[in-house]
Amino acid sequence: MSDQIVLKAEQRTDSGKQFAKRLRLSGQLPAVVYGEKEAPITCVVDGRALTDLLHSHGRNAIITLEAGDKSQSTIVKELQHHPVRGDILHVDFHRIDLTRKIIVEVPVDSQGIPAGVRNDGGILEHMLHHIEIECLPTDIPEHIEIDVSELEVGDSLHVSDLTVADNLAVITDGDRTTFSVAAPSLRGEDEEEEGEEDELAAEDEMQEPELIERGKRDEDEEADES
Repeated sequence: MSDQIVLKAEQRTDSGKQFAKRLRLSGQLPAVVYGEKEAPITCVVDGRALTDLLHSHGRNAIITLEAGDKSQSTIVKELQHHPVRGDILHVDFHRIDLTRKIIVEVPVDSQGIPAGVRNDGGILEHMLHHIEIECLPTDIPEHIEIDVSELEVGDSLHVSDLTVADNLAVITDGDRTTFSVAAPSLRGEDEEEEGEEDELAAEDEMQEPELIERGKRDEDEEADES
């Protein structure tokens, strides 16, 4: 079940790039709250508090935004990051009704070591990192685990193989692959063979001019003798 956390927010009336830049320099972040058929609200939240919250409780935590004397249950809908530094630039919150189901993305993790990895040196490939589920906000799991220990080389697991609680409904297409075990990498052997071929080719290139030159010298010597 997701934790419920309180985050202070202040409503704002100013906008624009310069205003947002000044906010970030002061450690605050511009934010928007929308959803539940209410008008969007522009506000400001503490950047460090939000970052710590997300690190501690994850993206799907239920956040009670407190702005003045008004509180509302929300969930982080979208984060805008700086393309280079990676720090958060803007956050969108979505109002939620704790009694109504919502659709969220949940991480998919593996459990165990595949037989194909243990016995044959195969490589476990994580193909799908998140799936969409529908549930009540208070039922959102931190992650969904899938047992991969029985996978042999060439085997795959799909979304339809996931086992979830009865209060969760999987929305993602069941045919999508979550994990697979690939054969051991042959890259090293291929590179070794390519290296040998390149070496042979280089030797041939070195030998051909020598043979041509030797043939030319023989022809010159015959001409001198005549």
